[in-house]
Amino acid sequence: MKVLSMAWTIYDSRIKEFSKNYTGGGLVIKNICEYIGRKAESYLFIGKCWLSEQTVDNITIVGTDFKVNEEDTDQVRDEQYIKNMAQKFELAVKKINPDIVNFHGIGELMQLCIEVCIKKNIPYVYTDHLFISRDKKFGQYNKNIEWQEKLYHIPDLKVIAVSTGMKNKILQNFPFISSNNITIIQNGTDFIPDLKVSNLCEKYALSNKKVLLCVGTIVERKNQIQAVRAFQLLPEAMQNNIKIVFCGLDSMNGALQESIHYAKLQDSLIYIGAVNNEEIKKYYSIAQGLIMPSYAEGLSIAALETIAYGLPVIMFSDSECAMDLNDEEVVCLAKERSDQELANAMIRWYQKDWDKNYITEYSKYYSMERMAEDYIRYYTERISK
Repeated sequence: MKVLSMAWTIYDSRIKEFSKNYTGGGLVIKNICEYIGRKAESYLFIGKCWLSEQTVDNITIVGTDFKVNEEDTDQVRDEQYIKNMAQKFELAVKKINPDIVNFHGIGELMQLCIEVCIKKNIPYVYTDHLFISRDKKFGQYNKNIEWQEKLYHIPDLKVIAVSTGMKNKILQNFPFISSNNITIIQNGTDFIPDLKVSNLCEKYALSNKKVLLCVGTIVERKNQIQAVRAFQLLPEAMQNNIKIVFCGLDSMNGALQESIHYAKLQDSLIYIGAVNNEEIKKYYSIAQGLIMPSYAEGLSIAALETIAYGLPVIMFSDSECAMDLNDEEVVCLAKERSDQELANAMIRWYQKDWDKNYITEYSKYYSMERMAEDYIRYYTERISK
């Protein structure tokens, strides 16, 4: 079986162009292609920049470092660049002759490439890693909503949703879509929960404290500032015994740090900055849980990494992740989206005696091996039809 995947970007520390794009989405897309490549021929077309054809483990990355016309360049990502990349995708399809094409992540290029598949009558599926509802409560992502409106009106579009909650949100926003056209394949991770020795406890005065991590790009969608507000509603004794460590690239021009400074909580709420795949293990090794107040997630890779360490997750009950990670011995749910309810969930987390072994065992379902098997099974069924 030949599987051609298409994405705008990925994360891979070995590829210079993508070595700093450490996001859950970038990582899981690369991992899907890699693990599929262990059971089938896996090709990956990446749109963000020109790349030479190369093999990375079990993935063949499609070469795009050639001109389709005299003006073709990857210096400016304009409308012409997108059209040229779509032409290169069509040439790749002709050369590879894939049995199925899997699109990951939304965008203008992806939609042009879907048109190629429709024209050539090639089976394709779109994996939605992050669905943005029309009634979103956060800034940015307006372009995503525009793209979704166009995408989800494609007749008989086949979709893979990475969580049950995501499928439900898609159907709420687009009720005319048949539920049978959306297949749930929950995310997985190949994250190895190594216990790493470090000086973090001494560096940030974390000894004898309960440490909550908040992992992810600092952005309105991930709603980290609500964790700052909720922390201030905790009983004083708990505030003295809890520290929240924020790990992620700042995309809000210091708004999170300002909110911490304004509340005079710099000793308790600590912003670290972006942390790579190996470095984050030092933080998981000294933590007691994850707080995830996001407005929208797919199935959070940070949450899957956390439970792999046997640590519980605090999140809102209406999170897309909550229907799949729905075990009260694994997660602590805030029942409504208020600061007080988030604080109440933090209190329950603080007071509960969590069973690390139980959570670790629970996490084993969310493996890359299981995820890849689900994808291969889906592809096989689609092709046979």
